[in-house]
Amino acid sequence: MSKNVNYAKGISMGAAQYRGGDSESIDYTVRAFELMEMLSEATALTTGAAATALGCSRQTAGTAFNSLWWAGMARWVNVFAEIGQFKGQFRLWYPADVRPPKDAQEACRLAALGLFYALAKNEVPGFKWRVIRNGKHGVTAEMQFIVSDNITQWVIDAPRREENPITDADVYIFPTTHEGKTLTPVGKMYTADELLFTPGELRRKIFQRTS
Repeated sequence: MSKNVNYAKGISMGAAQYRGGDSESIDYTVRAFELMEMLSEATALTTGAAATALGCSRQTAGTAFNSLWWAGMARWVNVFAEIGQFKGQFRLWYPADVRPPKDAQEACRLAALGLFYALAKNEVPGFKWRVIRNGKHGVTAEMQFIVSDNITQWVIDAPRREENPITDADVYIFPTTHEGKTLTPVGKMYTADELLFTPGELRRKIFQRTS
């Protein structure tokens, strides 16, 4: 995946795709079962983020998503967005019992939060994740984890291009590193879509703005 890829700005979103399957008759793979648990926790994931979280190939993650779709347990939407230097489309998956993104911009926020979730899920001790959807701040996430036997909680905001970051977040996910360096409030931490797409540990992709 190119370092210059990001979910910078949502443009339009297709209709939600849902199949009313019979979940009782589906023979789940282990991957599909694990993926459903992660999807419920993350609220929404792209195929790439799911592959990272599961530690498998995109093809394997895609097959697991299709199993959930045929069972009527997952839905997907295609999102047209500014993706790096170009415009393109990506697919966002979410549980069938969860409301779809309200628009393409919210879908891009969820996709960015999903990138962060996918890395944190396997790296952070005592990891717990909760997505918060409200009208005031849009979509944010709360991540709980353990540091030196103490429970710590971060509020994570993923402002997209032309959106203002919320003031009470601890970590910001911007589309690019340049935006993170210039738009993050002083003293707060930031990362970027383009960093989360590249291989490596999450802890090496989070920085603090000091001035």
